[in-house]
Amino acid sequence: MTDPRPRPLRLTASVIGGLTALVTGLVGAGLLTPDQGDGVTGLITAVVVVLAHFGVVIATERHVTPLTDPRDAQGRPLTPAEDAD
Repeated sequence: MTDPRPRPLRLTASVIGGLTALVTGLVGAGLLTPDQGDGVTGLITAVVVVLAHFGVVIATERHVTPLTDPRDAQGRPLTPAEDAD
């Protein structure tokens, strides 16, 4: 039985782990120097961090109400409630 739900975190972790393991293997085989391996691993990490930050912004931006010109989901301006006094 397979689970049809998407697993983006599992896929991402698998790809990152696979790339890191590949770089480590290339260093171990002598095809890359340790400094080159560290550089490639650092580049992989930098790309992941940048993508993660953009992902957080994209996923959360629509859930935040700005202080300047606040509006509801339909684009109508938000106004303070009138006092019931």
